[in-house]
Formats: sequence, C-alpha cells, structure tokens
Amino acid sequence: MTLERGSTALLLLGLQRDFLDPAGLYARHGLPVDKLRSIIPAVARVARGARAAGLPIFATKFTVYTSPGGEPLGLDHIVKVRPFLLTEGFRLGDPGRELIPELPRPDYELDQPRFSAFHGTSLEVLLRSLDIQTLVLTGVVTHGGVEATARDAMIRDFAVVILEDCVAAFDEELHLASLRGMGLYLSVTDSAAFLHSLSG
Repeated sequence: MTLERGSTALLLLGLQRDFLDPAGLYARHGLPVDKLRSIIPAVARVARGARAAGLPIFATKFTVYTSPGGEPLGLDHIVKVRPFLLTEGFRLGDPGRELIPELPRPDYELDQPRFSAFHGTSLEVLLRSLDIQTLVLTGVVTHGGVEATARDAMIRDFAVVILEDCVAAFDEELHLASLRGMGLYLSVTDSAAFLHSLSG
C-alpha cells in the first residue's frame, strides 16, 4: 500500500466511552464491548504512527441531540435496535460521549448525529481545505458508521482505506460481511501494512 502523506488523513469513528468502556452505556445494557475493545491497541498504534508522520487525525463522536423537552431527535432508525437511547446516552455533556483515553488527542473532533461522518458535520469542508484525497478509516461499528462513512467518502471522490484490525462490531457475522462487501470497491488492509507505508 502506498500513501501520499500530504493528502492522507486518519479518521477515528465512534471510539467513545459509552461504546467501549466496560462500565459504559452499551456494556451496562449487556452488549459485548470486549469485541470492540479488542481493536484499541491497534488503533492506538495507528494513531501514534499517523501523528508521527504528520497526518491529520479526525475523530467523530456519535451525538444524540434532543428537543427542549428532552426527546431524542431523528433516531428512529437506531432506537429500533437500541431502545435505551431514547432516554440516555451520547448527549452533549455526557462523560460517556467522550473519546476513550487510550488514543492520542485528535487534531479535529466532530459531533456526528447520523451513521455517516459526513452527514451534518464539517468533515468534508475540513478535508477539502487540507487537500486530503485519501481517508484511512478506523472505529465502530463496521456495518454502521464505518461503512456509511466509506460510502459517502467514495461518492465524494475520496480514496478510502479500511484497516480491518481497527474496525469492529458487536455482531461478527455482520462485521465480516461488511468488510467483504467494502473490499469489492475500496482498499481493505491492516494496521501493519498502514504503518509500514508510513515508515517508507
């Protein structure tokens, strides 16, 4: 894999306490966060390598906006499978909405209200301003935010690289199916290959 340093950016998608912490929101509702936590060491290595190579690092934080009465806005598609989000989690000011501490501080943090990191955020404006052409994606959930972001990036003519050992999902079958599908039209590699490309 060959990367142009000046035109490549790293994206950390949804690597937040409520998704990943053993005492976070998802763990408290019985979801197997150990599957998600398994990618933390590789993502941390990738982020440190990107920082050392001078690549800009973006981190998105899934965010639930609410009405003045406290009702979540626009979450019908998510609460069907995660009904607890109707009343808690990922609200502005919640400690669980923050990034996990194992990662270096990103250059840019974006609040992400939908699956795709492009929807309702300033991501594209920032990428264009930095003359970014290639996005390296890491984070959760593979068949949700990662795939949605990858598809939106391709529509906008960015090249996309998925690091397969730096993405995860609660459902292994959906995770693998998503990687297979994305591998048909974008680059799927691993953290070792990415770090090797930076060293070159």
